Amino acid sequence: MWRQILFTGLLLSLVACDSTDFSVLDNETVVELMLIANEPVPPARVSKIVLVNQSSDFEERAITNAEVVLSTGSTSLLLEASTNKPGAYQYLGPEHIIQPGARYDLKVTVPGVASLITGTTNVPTVVKILSASPEAGTYLSDEQLTLIVTPGRGSDQTQSSFTLVTEALDVQEDLLVPTAAGFLEDDDELTLEDFRINGSPIITEGNFFKFSDGTIRLVYPWIGVNFYGRNVIYVNSLDRNLSDFIRSAELQQGGNSTFGPGVIPNAIPTLSGAHGLFGSLARDKTQFTVFPPRE
Repeated sequence: MWRQILFTGLLLSLVACDSTDFSVLDNETVVELMLIANEPVPPARVSKIVLVNQSSDFEERAITNAEVVLSTGSTSLLLEASTNKPGAYQYLGPEHIIQPGARYDLKVTVPGVASLITGTTNVPTVVKILSASPEAGTYLSDEQLTLIVTPGRGSDQTQSSFTLVTEALDVQEDLLVPTAAGFLEDDDELTLEDFRINGSPIITEGNFFKFSDGTIRLVYPWIGVNFYGRNVIYVNSLDRNLSDFIRSAELQQGGNSTFGPGVIPNAIPTLSGAHGLFGSLARDKTQFTVFPPRE
């Protein structure tokens, strides 16, 4: 299966680092905020780091008295502590839409913590699916979905970094494709929900055919499909923070690497003064219906 990367946000888990650099434990605060171009300001989360043998329950680790400020240009946006979700910080208005191609700065102050937490993201420019055909195809046939997209990238990127995410709308066991059905049968801990969203590793625009006008042709691979029926296909363009963080975090979790024990590098940080992730992406979506092979 493709590595799952949620299009609604990244589920962050701080994994133990097999590294001799113990400075990663200097900060005890975790901040999570991911901006999406052309969408409203999402909630941020602020908590304490999970150490070995400590509870992983977020509410027990939540920090409820932080000051969280997001700014772009001369606009400053205060994210206020939620009254019913400990550790969550929401922007209450006036309405602000995340601007494609803009720079956003984050500042978080936690009482009792000396260091100011800061981060910067350059939001990718707009990703738009210009065409998508066919609207339906038979699984493993030549009727693969072909997308023509405009690439999105941040101002500090020389090429786009994409993830492709499939969200199944018809989640039923009898609609699982054979490969996914085999995984479900072999692992008692898996449920149908584990297969509803399926995400790809990061791929760059160099993996695609590029037209002279800068648009990209993408043939969507069948490996991204877990269910027959209706599927929503998302094309996500990641900022540098997300791209670097995900690639380096995959090494921590046993991804393809040649590093030996004790020399695996730490995940590339996206924040100063805290763990976690501050980044952004641009995305577009289309629907594609998958039929089972004809007998």
